Amino acid sequence: MLNQLLKSLVDLIYGIKQVRKKFKLNNPYETLLAIDGCKFIETKINQEVQYGKDWVNSQRAIILLTNKKIICGKLIIPLENILNAQLFFFGSLLGKGQVLKIQTIEGKHYQFGMQLNPEWTNQKYLSLKLENGKIKFSFYSIFIRLLALGSFAYFVYEKLLEN
Repeated sequence: MLNQLLKSLVDLIYGIKQVRKKFKLNNPYETLLAIDGCKFIETKINQEVQYGKDWVNSQRAIILLTNKKIICGKLIIPLENILNAQLFFFGSLLGKGQVLKIQTIEGKHYQFGMQLNPEWTNQKYLSLKLENGKIKFSFYSIFIRLLALGSFAYFVYEKLLEN
């Protein structure tokens, strides 16, 4: 229930319904298989999915999977250029999500984070390796969380001293 509510909210924010309709009108010979609002990063190597500073500055865009390509913002990846594709499922405090990891024949690596969406697993054009797991924490991510927790504890301590 929470997953569907969050997915609907993200779809509303990104205007997914309008983008879906516009794409179908402008591309009658291409089948739209999946569409989502996402955050994405390009990595230098095939790295693990992890929380970190890359995701703080990540690009936000709409990702579309068609029977011919993946489109995300200005990025276009023909399906025949995809060497390896993995869909990584994870849970968080705010529901379930997924990260699509792609490696191209040109040696580029991308990660696309989005809300859980069965359109990705139901399609048959992009061969996906499915994996459940937990997102790892980078040193940066741990440091920022500890800093935030320490700041909150200090704020509570100061408020208790006032009384």
